[in-house]
Amino acid sequence: MRALNKKLQLAVLALIILGTVAACDFGKSTTIVNKTDNLYQKIKYSGKVVFTGDGKSIEYISNDGYLEYEKNGRSFKAEDTGKGKVAYEFNGDSKVTSLSDEQKQFVSEAVKEIMKARGHLRK
Repeated sequence: MRALNKKLQLAVLALIILGTVAACDFGKSTTIVNKTDNLYQKIKYSGKVVFTGDGKSIEYISNDGYLEYEKNGRSFKAEDTGKGKVAYEFNGDSKVTSLSDEQKQFVSEAVKEIMKARGHLRK
């Protein structure tokens, strides 16, 4: 009886571990590419990305998550700083957490397009 009980406990423990690992989605990312004669747009993200209620900026990115956006040669990457803020790299430059007006405008346009593209994926 003890041997059966121990095997049952090990089986349950193994199922719990497998379920936890499967729920983490290690390495899972989404990439969306739109390409026409006059447009090249690439959206790539991983983790949880939450936009502000007004749809103009990024409110939150989960730990180890990121968002990459490129449109016709302009790009940015956004990721969590580990301190509840979002850090941005524009066109491969150094990371910043405070944005210029031009950068805010670019992120705002990107967020609107990303929300639209994500909406099409869910249909």
